[in-house]
Amino acid sequence: MRPGGKVGKYRLTKGPVNGGRGAVWFAVDTELDRPVVLKRTLAENNSRAAFDELLAEARALAKFSHPNVVTLYGAERAGWGPKATFWLVMEHVTGGSLNGTARLPAKLAAHIGAQIANALAALHTKGIVHCDVKPHNVVITEDGVAKLADFGAAYRIDGSTTNTPSGSFSLTPAYAAPEAFQGAPERASDLFSLGATVYALVTGEAPPRGPRRTIRTEALGDLVEDGPLREVLTALLQRDPGRRPGAEEAQRALAEVAGPVDQLPRVPLEEVTKPYPPPEGPGEHSEHAAAGAARLPSLLRRRPLLTGGTAATVVAIAAVATVLGLHDGDGGGPPAHADESPTATPTATAGGGFGLGDPRTVDPCALLSTGSFERFGHHAQLDPQYGNYDRCDVVLSSDDDDIVDVTVDLDTEDPPSAAVTRTSGKVGVVTEPAESGWCGRTLVLSGVRDTVIRVAVKLTEDVKAPLCDIADAAVEHAVTVLNRGEVPRRSPKLPADSLAQQDACGLLNGRELEVVPGIDARDPDVGFGRWTCDWASTTNRMTVRLAFDQGILSIPDNARFTELAGHDAVVMPEYEGDGSCTIDVFDRPYRSRDDRPTERLRLEVGGARAKDRPSCETATDLARSATAALSAG
Repeated sequence: MRPGGKVGKYRLTKGPVNGGRGAVWFAVDTELDRPVVLKRTLAENNSRAAFDELLAEARALAKFSHPNVVTLYGAERAGWGPKATFWLVMEHVTGGSLNGTARLPAKLAAHIGAQIANALAALHTKGIVHCDVKPHNVVITEDGVAKLADFGAAYRIDGSTTNTPSGSFSLTPAYAAPEAFQGAPERASDLFSLGATVYALVTGEAPPRGPRRTIRTEALGDLVEDGPLREVLTALLQRDPGRRPGAEEAQRALAEVAGPVDQLPRVPLEEVTKPYPPPEGPGEHSEHAAAGAARLPSLLRRRPLLTGGTAATVVAIAAVATVLGLHDGDGGGPPAHADESPTATPTATAGGGFGLGDPRTVDPCALLSTGSFERFGHHAQLDPQYGNYDRCDVVLSSDDDDIVDVTVDLDTEDPPSAAVTRTSGKVGVVTEPAESGWCGRTLVLSGVRDTVIRVAVKLTEDVKAPLCDIADAAVEHAVTVLNRGEVPRRSPKLPADSLAQQDACGLLNGRELEVVPGIDARDPDVGFGRWTCDWASTTNRMTVRLAFDQGILSIPDNARFTELAGHDAVVMPEYEGDGSCTIDVFDRPYRSRDDRPTERLRLEVGGARAKDRPSCETATDLARSATAALSAG
């Protein structure tokens, strides 16, 4: 490898940042003409299977997107056989890495800390602990946005229970929580390291340690004159993990200390950063240091996510789809229309993020109010089970006939390319082109890249109604709620035995999906909450959708009832058009006169042609497999 050489479509421009097998290079994407960073990863062998494992890992990680996490673009293999090399392709943050000797004003340090807390909230929601938060692993963009880097030490945990790592892992003693030295990192461990990092940003050195690796919190009184910063650091640096605040609470506290972002000085990049996180000497990771070539593990195992020697592995975990790290703002957003601008776009800096958190606890019905529609002269009724778990509806009726359906829907998509027509506080509003019988708006949340909120109004009867005025009324209420800083949670919570607690994407594996030619089971389109999963064939037009649904089901005349894996099911040919077949499997026994809402697993196959295997045969096989997996789980 030398400057001017190529790894796939990437031309090397400078490097290596360090020698050895874990080299980091600067490069340029020759197709997109953008700067990137290439990080060589280590494997126990150079086999095709090893690269496939890395590629699958990279695909999973690349779906996680967050403005305060360095982004992973993909993976490349250079060469074949014994001389093959594997590379991760990452965002190049040109501002550089904080070097650990900065002495920043307390409010600016708190602002950086709030952004990193935003990133941790996203990771912790996904069950990922970073394990090595420190100034060295915080990179700053040219416009002052802080991003968390280096996931070489990250671990996946299960719920609130920490899984003891199956092998050695890296930590930095000066910033690590006491419990991390025992090989038991947890979410709270990252918060301890965050507190130590903010301390170092202000003082230029890590906080002093006392017996049993505790922080001498009494020494924090001399840190700054600003009491609130001393208070939040004292909370973050508690020895007992249970006494530390969570990431979202820490973000709010630090954002409060920082105050208005537009009043903060710029980060003096030339004084406090280095060009890129270089490798550290052995002394930096003197305990539990990783050694030798590391296996590239699956995300499904409770082991390090991606490791590779001592060089920095800068990885963005993110969109899943899984969704999603959407986090709390400062809790005190302005009221709707307080600072409207006809062309402004919401920023993605810290302090302006949103608190969606766990998708299963978000209440989309909190974004709708029947009172918003009183002026239209129709009876309005809220229906939380009209559609799937990611949406809520208000139905407007007149003379006992439902005439208009107003829907708020959370959608795992990037913000639309259409221009934001106005901003209200931290929410941008995109006006969609109206169609006959339909009008829609899209809400873009500040700091959120892979989830939008869609407001749609449609006629259910052939009457006249001011659909776009109704849509604007719904948007006005939703924006007011969002600018309070946190989306309200469901009350009561979804039942523990609800299908909403399940993962649709985990019910079908690659072997089962082989009945549809050309489908890559590893690359689904994941919906909000993982309640919907879509696969598309690469060799024909066939598609597969697996979703959880609820509410009343209107059964067509050509439907037939059957039983799959011990559950009542209904098969509906052509339900979604020619060449399609839809199968609903009921969570409880179906009764034809039972008008209560019921939960269902829905399997759809679409796009089948006459020469293909009949779509209902394929759908039945897949629905049976998914139902069996659900019952077994």
